[in-house]
Amino acid sequence: MKHINIPSVQSVNYNSSIKDVSILMDTLPKHYIDNELWSEFKSNCETSFSIAHCGSAILLKYYVNEDVIKSTMFKTNDPVHRDNCVEFFISFGAEKEYYNIEMNCLGICFMGYGVDRADRKILPETIINKIRRGALIKSAEEPAGTKFEWQITLVIPPEVFTYTNLKSFGQKSGLCNFFKCGDDLPEPHFFSWNKIYNEKPDFHLPQFFGNMQFM
Repeated sequence: MKHINIPSVQSVNYNSSIKDVSILMDTLPKHYIDNELWSEFKSNCETSFSIAHCGSAILLKYYVNEDVIKSTMFKTNDPVHRDNCVEFFISFGAEKEYYNIEMNCLGICFMGYGVDRADRKILPETIINKIRRGALIKSAEEPAGTKFEWQITLVIPPEVFTYTNLKSFGQKSGLCNFFKCGDDLPEPHFFSWNKIYNEKPDFHLPQFFGNMQFM
């Protein structure tokens, strides 16, 4: 099981510009979502992320290189996993329930909460809209080895986690996993940060989350 320490930063906050947050995230260590799961699916895709917190928000930035951009989901809580999609699953403390924040390359978000795949409560758009975000899609530069590069920066405040009593992220702990997928892309793929051992594609397996500690 992997472990990730989420550093505290003071140079930005929830109200900082997305540009300033994005620039800061570029200076932090990158973690790779490089477990390509379920070997029948192969894709020329590379994904990493950087993560920090400022007390009042989780700061998260994904970096993706791949060959196809295909986005057909445009409304909050559409099934964005069918598009070019990155996902962040997180639980706090000893809670059995976890949140899944799924974001396509346009910044369209799906968010749920529950103990497993079948038992999900979908968060309302008014809550999801508190996640500030900025997306960039461009042609990949050499020597990327792919046709496209896209990035998305997220600023996630405590009140988004409506079923958990959070005022700040400082010193909190829990479990998490990070994913990259694209179910309806020409080359469907499923990548994880912490490896999953399961016969068929399924990210909703909290027994394969990694440890998380906010500093």
